[in-house]
Amino acid sequence: MKLGKIFKPGRIILASSCLTLVPTLPASAQDSSGVLEELLVTARKQEQNLQDVSVAVSLLSGKALAEAHLQNAGELSTLIPTLNLQDSSDPSTSSFNIRGIGTRTFSSGVEPSVSTMLDGVVMARSGMSFIDLIDVQRVEVLRGPQGTLYGKNASGGVVHIITRDPTEEWSGTVAATAIEQDEYRLDGTVSGPLSDTIGLRLTGSAVDDDGWASNAFTGENVNNRESWSLRGKLAWDINDSWDLLWSSDISDSECNCTALSLRSIMESRAQDALIAEQLPVVASDSNQDVNNDEQTISNTEAQGHSLTVNWAPSERYVVTSITAWRGWKSESIVDLDRRPSNPLQLSFPEIPSTDLEQFSQELRVASSGLDWGSFVVGAFYFDQTIDTGNVTTTALFEPFLPATTRTTETSVDSENYALFGEVTFSLNEQWALTLGARYTRDKLSYATDQQGTDNLVFPPEVTTAYDVDEDNFSPKVALQWDINDRHMTYVSYTMGYKGPAFDLASAVGREAVDPETSDAFELGWKSTWADGRLALNVAAFHATYEDFQVESYVDDDLGGLLPAGIRLVNAAEVSTQGIEIDIISQPLDGWTLTAGFAWTDASIDDFPSAPCGAGQQFRDECPDGFQDLSGATLPTTPEYRLTLATSYLWELENLPFNMIFAGNLRAQDEVQYGIAQDPFTVQDAYTIVDLSAAIAGKQTRYKVTGFIKNVFDEDFASIIFGNPAALSPHAYVQLVPKYARRTAGVELRYDF
Repeated sequence: MKLGKIFKPGRIILASSCLTLVPTLPASAQDSSGVLEELLVTARKQEQNLQDVSVAVSLLSGKALAEAHLQNAGELSTLIPTLNLQDSSDPSTSSFNIRGIGTRTFSSGVEPSVSTMLDGVVMARSGMSFIDLIDVQRVEVLRGPQGTLYGKNASGGVVHIITRDPTEEWSGTVAATAIEQDEYRLDGTVSGPLSDTIGLRLTGSAVDDDGWASNAFTGENVNNRESWSLRGKLAWDINDSWDLLWSSDISDSECNCTALSLRSIMESRAQDALIAEQLPVVASDSNQDVNNDEQTISNTEAQGHSLTVNWAPSERYVVTSITAWRGWKSESIVDLDRRPSNPLQLSFPEIPSTDLEQFSQELRVASSGLDWGSFVVGAFYFDQTIDTGNVTTTALFEPFLPATTRTTETSVDSENYALFGEVTFSLNEQWALTLGARYTRDKLSYATDQQGTDNLVFPPEVTTAYDVDEDNFSPKVALQWDINDRHMTYVSYTMGYKGPAFDLASAVGREAVDPETSDAFELGWKSTWADGRLALNVAAFHATYEDFQVESYVDDDLGGLLPAGIRLVNAAEVSTQGIEIDIISQPLDGWTLTAGFAWTDASIDDFPSAPCGAGQQFRDECPDGFQDLSGATLPTTPEYRLTLATSYLWELENLPFNMIFAGNLRAQDEVQYGIAQDPFTVQDAYTIVDLSAAIAGKQTRYKVTGFIKNVFDEDFASIIFGNPAALSPHAYVQLVPKYARRTAGVELRYDF
């Protein structure tokens, strides 16, 4: 049937990739000979074996994600050792960290260090990428600076979520999941041909989660969520040379999250009242409950549309165009003091909001099978507008002053133009040389209008506006040696770039922060052993970052026009280095075993005016208001992480079903969550084990799976930081996730 042409792999060009082996390989991915199935990615518009190409990327198949029962993109970090989640009290500002590099401030005037993409379309903000992982074909995580083959550059790496395309024949899936503490999920997909040349795929999901913590002040549950999403894809195989793919998605989430619980309060006479005020909630490293008088809300709406057009004038050349628009709205509010009282008498008459629109256009030409090698060249345009607003009221000075209010509205506009490309020369049968480059031009501007009701607390009117233009040239070179058909090694150098930024939290009179640049080196070895039953890959890397964008203490800034304080500046030089080892094997037919290990040394080389944490200031450890953190560790990056996974298919000859047993283990070293290096914001090392068992029908395509997350009930926190002394002196807050408790669930799935 002609329709099959448009479903071939290669629709979206990905950067050349090396293998980080899938932590959970489905039993169905094995062949009868016991040899591991070839794992493929699309690179330079062609299918390539992950073992044959020379840029580091972690690949997770959609089936692996489903069998690990991952529900949201934020959970990808549980399967990839070098990917860490930088969680936040506001979910819309959470982000990823790769090899120790991530964004340390979440102003709308700062672009993320780790870029996230959905079906070839870059997401302007990191928070946009935390979608439910429904009907996903695969996820690819590129490690280190990118840009020569991707639309928008990224100094830390790329997380690319790729959903499934329409299929040649009608098929579908319906799945229902029930998890402890009244969490229910429903998702379904239908896909197939509308004609010989047109295919359709529709996917929907819904979540009703009653929450896993309680608020003693209201008696209600918190950290609950209701959400739904719809996605549609329409593929049209016009003729032998042309095909197009239209994709649209829409989602809505209403969440009473993220309510941060108290981790510790210094026991002293001065603190006794604060401890008593929190009762019946008792601070501890396992506490999930709160006693807050202010609501905690994070609501988001998102939608997007994209058109991908492929033109193949010959078998060796493909021209691709991706045109996309996305919109994203977020409303978020938290209880700043995390108390049942309101010591600063702050209130928010309106929920702070963010409204974003973005447009992108990418055009590229790719070749393969040329006598001398292959190439990909392209041009990229990106435009976004982010409008934020909030209203703050304080009655702190009553009855001497009436309640005062400040209204703030900010608009950030950014444009990004780029030319990019890679050329690979086949020097001979064993050696290949890749040369790449990217030219980028950034235009960034903002305007802020603040209106206050008095001159003492909130000035009556402050209006500021700035703009900046920057350009950059980033080269790349890689040399690959195919030792034989079982072993390959490579070495590469890449220059990374992150555009200019504005610190809108303290932007009055501030000019832009300069771009951040990096130099990254990588040495890799990929190999296959035991007659194809074992694959072993090793990568070593080293990268240095200049003009690192980070919040720092600034004294007598701009000749005294601004007071001393913490602001976003190019204050630090950082470096990251490490070793990554990945193993996948099939010791016996039906049994797969995988492992991933990452040792990461991510350090601050030079940061003499670093900020102090609230607890450090309260303990008078920073009398000058700042500290020298040169030689300290970058936050949110454990020194080591280990993942192990196993899956065993037990074929029952005399029964109408088979059984599948699976287990996952992840272990990590202690991790410092704060850049200030406060010892009270360290999470101790921990190990998590997940287990599952499933019954899978042989003739009828049903599957019933029971699973247990965190079998040994290991406590851990994903956020720890100290509250300011004015809010709750020497008190530390945290987020203890739902799966920091032993949690059971069951999933019913039927494929047709």
